[in-house]
Amino acid sequence: MRKQHEERKGEIAAAALAILAEEGPRQLTARNLGARVGMDGSSLFRHFENKAAILHAAIDVFETSLSESFPDTEPSWESLRTFFVRRLALVQARPEVVHLAFNQHLLVVSGETEHAERVRAVVARSVSFIRACLEHAQAAGVISSAIPAAAQVWVVAGMLRGAALGSMQPKPTPDEAWKWLASTLHQRPSI
Repeated sequence: MRKQHEERKGEIAAAALAILAEEGPRQLTARNLGARVGMDGSSLFRHFENKAAILHAAIDVFETSLSESFPDTEPSWESLRTFFVRRLALVQARPEVVHLAFNQHLLVVSGETEHAERVRAVVARSVSFIRACLEHAQAAGVISSAIPAAAQVWVVAGMLRGAALGSMQPKPTPDEAWKWLASTLHQRPSI
């Protein structure tokens, strides 16, 4: 019985993230959430004390999902590749994660609280890791340093977002998208 309860909590938290990403914070109601997971809205509170607890669990899912794409190595060109391929596979499988990383819906529903700081910290960790990898690659001469690493972060983030959410069909595999990104970053700008 315990496992079923925990599984249901995970379903509810994931559904809350999906509603936030697809429909926005105003639609995150007990009724809509219950309908999404196939139960009466009031039954949600057998699994969670209140809506704030559901939000806390949803942010846990968001945080865990993004954290799993970080490699266990120091920032480098190869660890950027590992991160990029893992993160793209995640956001292609769960597009709500990238929607929420690039919009304010989680911040709106979480308010200026510990939850909002957790959301900001997860996104900031990703940006910092990408930048550190790019700086390492520049220092090692793998990519050009003519464009600051801080600006190249936009290229990496844009490729992730575009490959996950863009209209290109079929969507590129994470390895294909990495090859395109690596080729772009290896280009020597003619400034």
